[in-house]
Amino acid sequence: MFSELKTKVRQNPQLYYSLSIAASWAGAGSLMNSTTLANTLGVLPSLIWCIFNTLACIVFGVIIWKLPTVREVMRTRLCRIILAAFSIFQIWLCMTAIQEAWAGTPVGELGGRILTYAVTVIFIVALYRRGILANIITDNGGMYLIYALVLVLSGVSLAKTGFSFDGLSLGVENVPQGLYKGFLLLPGPFTYPYFFKLIDYNEQNDESVREVNITNAFIFGGLGFGLYLIFAFSLIFTTVSPALNICKAVLLSVLAISSLSSFVYSEFAVFGKNVGLGINLFALVFWQFVAPLGVMGVWTLMAESRVWLIVGMLVWALGLRLSRKRVSA
Repeated sequence: MFSELKTKVRQNPQLYYSLSIAASWAGAGSLMNSTTLANTLGVLPSLIWCIFNTLACIVFGVIIWKLPTVREVMRTRLCRIILAAFSIFQIWLCMTAIQEAWAGTPVGELGGRILTYAVTVIFIVALYRRGILANIITDNGGMYLIYALVLVLSGVSLAKTGFSFDGLSLGVENVPQGLYKGFLLLPGPFTYPYFFKLIDYNEQNDESVREVNITNAFIFGGLGFGLYLIFAFSLIFTTVSPALNICKAVLLSVLAISSLSSFVYSEFAVFGKNVGLGINLFALVFWQFVAPLGVMGVWTLMAESRVWLIVGMLVWALGLRLSRKRVSA
């Protein structure tokens, strides 16, 4: 079974890479935070946040192409350790999202917590054994499932309860906050060790997967994510009935799991199997202490702290590029 799936990756790596990028970037926050922003700040700030969310992977792919020294900076030991630390926050964010997704269903908070631990353990074991290809393949399956679930959720909800602006405001006065939160998204892909590993894997791998234009993969990945986000954004204008709560919980879980797997793998990619396993187990055990912050709380804590880190890394990479140009001149 796994060997057959590997063959499919070899036949069309561009598609598999693009969907893996989209799935990794998606995360449960893309569904939960857009609704939260619409309810607290207004429709326009939420829309701006969604646009920046779609652009993030595209911007990353273009910068990696135009400024290749970014990869050199990211390969330094200091940066790899810092990014691995951010991956722990991302693991916690995904785990919190899975638990919150099931808290409002008959499964309950305790059931959601048990499910969260079980899923995380499964992926730690699977990625420890199978490596990056397992992440690429599961991301693809996850993304197709995400498309199907968000279509059902938005389509049925709009058909049953219709389009409504009740309780929402345009939020024109909060547009600056929407822009601020949108800009916080742009550094995000630079904190994904998996994305840098995928670029390296594309250039050289042991599975004989042919090399593709990786910048295009990130552009298509961003657009693929944006396609899902159109339907996710439409949910702010309708009511999800209690009958669809299970569907919504499954969608949120699949979104969270697709990102969770990439960050679990990131620890293996940065530190190797054994140390990576230890770090993943640390994240698993200590998640209980950050879970009370909630999805938006964990995301804001991480997003605000990563901005200056990524700005510093980009300045470092640009400095390397300019210094080499002067030497060559």
